[in-house]
Amino acid sequence: EVGGLAGLHSWLDKKRKLMMKDLRARNLRQPRGVLLVGVPGCGKSLSAKAIASSWRLPLYRLDLANIHGMYVGQSESRLKEALSTADRVAPCVLWIDEIEKGLAGAGSSNDGGASTRLLGHFLFWLQEGRARIFVVATANDISKLPPELFRRGRFDELFFVDLPTPAEREEIILLYTKRYKLEPRSEEMVAELVELSDGFAGADLDAAVAEIAQAEVIAMEDGSAAAGTVVIDDNYWRSVFANIVPLSKTNPESIDAIRAWGRERAIPASGQHVASEGAPKARRSVLM
Repeated sequence: EVGGLAGLHSWLDKKRKLMMKDLRARNLRQPRGVLLVGVPGCGKSLSAKAIASSWRLPLYRLDLANIHGMYVGQSESRLKEALSTADRVAPCVLWIDEIEKGLAGAGSSNDGGASTRLLGHFLFWLQEGRARIFVVATANDISKLPPELFRRGRFDELFFVDLPTPAEREEIILLYTKRYKLEPRSEEMVAELVELSDGFAGADLDAAVAEIAQAEVIAMEDGSAAAGTVVIDDNYWRSVFANIVPLSKTNPESIDAIRAWGRERAIPASGQHVASEGAPKARRSVLM
């Protein structure tokens, strides 16, 4: 199940129709892909899997960080081989997770210019390729992305995935409660958990509900009458959520910088623009 990202899903529905058509008679190319940036743990990588699944296309993952070799020309050769392989297996979805890790050195001479050459070859392939490959690139550290990556004609669109809003956190908690086969909580209890989870990313909510599910499994194995057995009641849910400190609170400076960048320079994945700190935040995805 996917929650949120209404703007991204609407955009993808239109691109899917173009991916399935032969556009050569109109001198058009198939959609090339999307760049997803945003807060870590908010579903960017899972979105790549969701696109491949909903489009019924095979998903391949390219790890740019492992492309780099120790010999001159080895990195470029590996990238060319990887992209040629993707061309041969098209149509497909090509997922490049944390793209900034593979292209962070572009523009510097620290690696002998290898990262700059990698970036140049990748951008040329991305812009000029005609195979039916939809690239989904994700990034957390936006400051390391080379500016050439944002130019029109490379990726079809740039989307920003923000922290979930209270309504979305409620939806996510209910989804993970169902996923881990836990007893549903009352509406009042869920509302309290939403308040306790202020600043949580989707990964934080997943971790909280999964911890409760694990405790329930242990309690069932030990037996309800065993000494020291944890009682999985509302108080236990409260304690688990209260004990989790999300990244937005342990490293608020970096998260605030990411969110400020996304509000100004990217399309909200929810389809809703964020005007100020008090305005509704961009939605995020949850996949089960």
